[in-house]
Amino acid sequence: MQIKNNHSNYLQNPWFTWTFKVLITLGCLYFLISKLRDQPISLDHFFVPNRFVLNLTIVIALMIVNWYLEALRWKISVDLFEEISMNDAWRAVLGGLALNWVLPLTSGDLLARISQQKDKYQATSAAILNRGIMLVLTLCFGLYGISFLAIQYDFNGWFLLVILFGIPLLRILFRKSINRFSTYFQELAKSLLIKVVALSLLRYGVFVFQFYLLLVIFLPSLSANLLIAGIGWVFLIRSALPLFFGGIGVREASGILFFKPHVDNLQLIIVPVFLIWVINTVIPSLVGLFFIWKMKSSK
Repeated sequence: MQIKNNHSNYLQNPWFTWTFKVLITLGCLYFLISKLRDQPISLDHFFVPNRFVLNLTIVIALMIVNWYLEALRWKISVDLFEEISMNDAWRAVLGGLALNWVLPLTSGDLLARISQQKDKYQATSAAILNRGIMLVLTLCFGLYGISFLAIQYDFNGWFLLVILFGIPLLRILFRKSINRFSTYFQELAKSLLIKVVALSLLRYGVFVFQFYLLLVIFLPSLSANLLIAGIGWVFLIRSALPLFFGGIGVREASGILFFKPHVDNLQLIIVPVFLIWVINTVIPSLVGLFFIWKMKSSK
């Protein structure tokens, strides 16, 4: 029993977490540098100013829609047990996004959301519902990307193993979550659940479209199916490695792994992946910094 506790304490040590994070990030950066070492850095030959400005403007506008849908999703989930305003929902969502930069495993998001509610148990259940739905969507869409990747690298056997063992594992985890927070889910009306799922689908569609608008600028020769599969793969890696949220290199490396067989200039892959991260994560995080100071100090 003592050994188990020591092991748990070791894994929860923040120095261990951040050391592991730095090592993986450095590994991804080394991967990127090694791939780009022999390639000249020049974007002039594929840069189309008019199309770029238009698409970038749409992507930035959709960033606001993206996070509005997330705040609305959180408000609807919490209103079941404690009515909150949209301002409170905005504060929790964007404040949590900013806190993720200093807290591991995206725990900043959970801390910001749960700390602002009186009923922590119900708030935790609502957070699990929100994350669970997005995780299912990400995994389903990610499997589409994995199927393309399996064909490219002839890993069809491994893809089959993921399907055979991954789906039962998800069902077990889902059932455990339902049982642990059964009170909240029993009170959750079917109509309310449909609203949360619909908003989740809409939000996922928004940031898929954002990413697609950027990729189509830099990779116009690739088919829409391939681009969408690549988006599913990159988002899956981002969700599967929450420890490295905000770490430069992880997303770009996953994009290179997927698109490299189809693209000669790897900068065409790195630039849109980097841009979508800046627009959807960095900019909202800066806004979230102001919300952190407005959170209820008593919570």
